[in-house]
Amino acid sequence: MKISSKKGLAILLVALVTSFALAGSAPAKAREFTFSMGYEVPGLDPQKANSIPSMVIAIHVLEGLVRVHDGKVLPGMAESWEISPDGLVYTFHLRDAKWSDGKPVTAYDFEYSLRRLLDPATAAEYAFAAYGIVNGKAFNKGEITDPKLIGAKALDEKTFEIRLEEPMDYLLGYLQLMCFLPSRQDVIEKEKDAFATTADRMVYNGPFTLKEWKLEQVMVLEKNPLYWDSETVQLDRVTIHQVYEQNTALSLYESGEIDMVDIPANLYANYAATGKAQVSLTGADDWIKVNVRPNPEKPWLADKDFRKALAWAIDRGEYLKIATKGLYIPNLRYVLPMVAGVEKHYAEEYPLEFYTEKADPEKARAHLKTAMERLAIDDAGKISVTYLIQDQEECRLMAEALQDQIQRTLGIKFNVQLVTRKQRYLMEGQADYDLVYSGWGPDFDDPLTYVEIWGSDVSHNTSGWGNKTFDELVASSRRETDHRKRLDLLFEAEKILLEEAPMIPLQLRRRAWMTQPGVKGIVRPFVGADLDFRFATVDQ
Repeated sequence: MKISSKKGLAILLVALVTSFALAGSAPAKAREFTFSMGYEVPGLDPQKANSIPSMVIAIHVLEGLVRVHDGKVLPGMAESWEISPDGLVYTFHLRDAKWSDGKPVTAYDFEYSLRRLLDPATAAEYAFAAYGIVNGKAFNKGEITDPKLIGAKALDEKTFEIRLEEPMDYLLGYLQLMCFLPSRQDVIEKEKDAFATTADRMVYNGPFTLKEWKLEQVMVLEKNPLYWDSETVQLDRVTIHQVYEQNTALSLYESGEIDMVDIPANLYANYAATGKAQVSLTGADDWIKVNVRPNPEKPWLADKDFRKALAWAIDRGEYLKIATKGLYIPNLRYVLPMVAGVEKHYAEEYPLEFYTEKADPEKARAHLKTAMERLAIDDAGKISVTYLIQDQEECRLMAEALQDQIQRTLGIKFNVQLVTRKQRYLMEGQADYDLVYSGWGPDFDDPLTYVEIWGSDVSHNTSGWGNKTFDELVASSRRETDHRKRLDLLFEAEKILLEEAPMIPLQLRRRAWMTQPGVKGIVRPFVGADLDFRFATVDQ
């Protein structure tokens, strides 16, 4: 090449320097976080899905009015808000934000989503979560039919207003629930029943987008370049492997193929001894739910003394030692003791040990005798129940331990029905069970999150149990503005639930997990989704 001027020489030198620089540097390695999930994600429709696995994914690909991170309420799609002096009106001001297809996120998206949640046609199990909104319950129950009467509306594209029936001092934290995340009307109308069933049948406004979703195999999330706060998101890619065999997941972790793994209960003690295990309460509270509807073939299920006989026949300490190697801990009441009270934990201010950790065979048999006399049954061997539980190693151990304890103490037939987790959800929702292994994780840090789900008109309460006094106490607690008096009412409701025994407390769940060196910023929340990696980092 002939260079005819100094300017041409300079251009050539710049080109050469640039080419050498490019040749000598490799592309930046994408920051990827990889982990295994032992449960399937049954769906991602914000208003219809209600499982913890669904919520874990949802909070990373969608964002509501607020976001809750490590227990703190932070601005989300709303950059600011005002609360009226009487606590009944919340006005949210939305920021400039976009969906993953470039369309703006508007207050009308939130208006549509809340109306959809409450629409009886949606049949959303979590519709009750919006009953505190003006006319929310009335619309959901079909008492009114005009959605414009619901106290949740867009005042304009950037202003969203929520009007409450009674003050809800926990509302902002409550809005982290999956059911309050936004859906877009045009996408739902286009996709219909297929909405949110595959990665390309929904749009996203959260830190990540869902790029791949092979059912029961793998999910791949990628950083969303259109997310309003994308600069704070350090991960470029998140890969979630659906691995149902816990030993397989551990092998993947030990070989360095995944960055985080949950430790199965049967190996918890081994890893705890090495100092590698991280442990925390999940917030989940497990119990046996009893179908108390009249059943001529099994009338004992509707008998309170029979249900108490089951409860007193369980040695919770021994059962958990066998089934979870001490990872889970006994629960002797209903409400999670560690939720917030007025100034301390709820259990400190409202102590209660309704059951004992050890079984009480005499008390169990006395309750059974009372039930049998009432039902004119002369032989305990004629009584049978079937316990519905998912087919996983830990759950099988639980079921076998309970079966042994109850049959040995009471002399009844305690059958076990093992099904997939998805099938258990379905059967529980349809009340197709005698007894079912069930539980609840808190939606917000308050006893109400546990107590309210047993209301006689709450869709999640598939037990068939209802109690007028219980319902009145919960309703009164919603109207009560004095925090201590409100908890007094909830405590009375909790005691009624335990006395009536449509549920038998079992345990408080703890999680144990490990992360590879270099993984930072993983949060395992006490409330809501049990994994938050929105602001995590992985050393390259």
